[in-house]
Amino acid sequence: MPPMPPMPINPGLPDRLDPVDPSPSLLEDDGPDVAAILDRLRAGVRQRRAESVTLGEGSDATRNGLLALRAREYVQEPIVVSHRARFGRVIVFVRKAFFHLFLKPFFRPVLEQQNAFNETASRLIQELAEGAERQAREIRELRARLAELDAPSELAPPAVGEPRPR
Repeated sequence: MPPMPPMPINPGLPDRLDPVDPSPSLLEDDGPDVAAILDRLRAGVRQRRAESVTLGEGSDATRNGLLALRAREYVQEPIVVSHRARFGRVIVFVRKAFFHLFLKPFFRPVLEQQNAFNETASRLIQELAEGAERQAREIRELRARLAELDAPSELAPPAVGEPRPR
């Protein structure tokens, strides 16, 4: 009995694409624009790097937490997508139309209010973290000064009742 040929992974698609005559149905792309997504991702990375430089010193956990907070402080309107291959565009159009006609007048003021609150809370939390770091630095400096003052000095005279060092 001859061996059976291997089954294709996806029976609806050929095993390989012919580079000379590609099927037009396989080249149609209804998915998201990859270039636009990469541009947004690069802009986010640049912003994250700039924020990490401006945050200055502090523990890594605090710095990372503040960066995560800043990254999520702006709430965006929902992005309508559909995973349906044939009716995806129609579904997206209907959802967008419904959102713009019926939900947007109610949704936008709530988003603006939430974004303003998130921005204020993020700023206040960052100021609190910076204040805590500043206080911790001052406490370390004061402890160092106190340890300096408490250390016995060779130049200081001995206290009353203590024998003189020889």
